[in-house]
Amino acid sequence: MQDLRVSVVEVLGRPGTYRDLSLARALEGVGNAMASLSADPVRGDLRAESVVEGVLVTGALRGVARATCARCLTGLEDVVTVDVCELFVAPGHEAPAEEEVYRVEGLEIDLEPMLRDALTLALPLNPICRSDCKGLCAHCGKNLNEGPCDCTDDDIDPRWAALSELRDRLA
Repeated sequence: MQDLRVSVVEVLGRPGTYRDLSLARALEGVGNAMASLSADPVRGDLRAESVVEGVLVTGALRGVARATCARCLTGLEDVVTVDVCELFVAPGHEAPAEEEVYRVEGLEIDLEPMLRDALTLALPLNPICRSDCKGLCAHCGKNLNEGPCDCTDDDIDPRWAALSELRDRLA
């Protein structure tokens, strides 16, 4: 499928009928502050099924996300998968005023806004490269996963001095 606008003329108004769709298309500009979709195509197997209110699109999407670890700033890639189930409301059917809905436009539906929304929500907000990531040194910026840094804590709060002495004696 080249364009993400899909004709639903054969299913619209015929509840129970459906059309299967396969897509492989890159989506540019999908992301948040820490992660975004790569330039690789998003792949998906979808079904556009006619229901009384319009067209129900269901299926699974898969894409590759590029992210930056929130602790150590290392780049990483991961596969993002998301299941979708969205209603495209047909002309003549009302949707609740407080809800944003996708709409059937003429005899077509535009899948791009739905795909962008679903994939953006599936991206990690706080990606971590591994569960035991130590992050960066707050003073020198060295990646602590690669080993300790040479920074010393010269600015010891005098209120903690007694505990430091105790730690030294126990060590």
